[in-house]
Amino acid sequence: MTTDPPQPPPAHSRITAEKADRSRLIGAIVIAVIAIWFILANTHKTSITFWIVTVTSPMWLTLAGTFLAGMLVSLLLTRSRNRRRAPK
Repeated sequence: MTTDPPQPPPAHSRITAEKADRSRLIGAIVIAVIAIWFILANTHKTSITFWIVTVTSPMWLTLAGTFLAGMLVSLLLTRSRNRRRAPK
């Protein structure tokens, strides 16, 4: 068994992690811009039937709600996955 102290990770792995974070951020911004553009392009009213209830609302409100629900689900799934992977 060795008593050497643990060494920090090599610099190239930190650079790779920074590039991955930057790529994720750029991807998220692109998706958000496209979603906002799509929402603003669809401003007419629509009817939505959810089981028995039918609601009429502007399409942009429906699309914005769907986009936010998807973001919330993604956030919750990512947080639970990170908790399972966290070292104890």
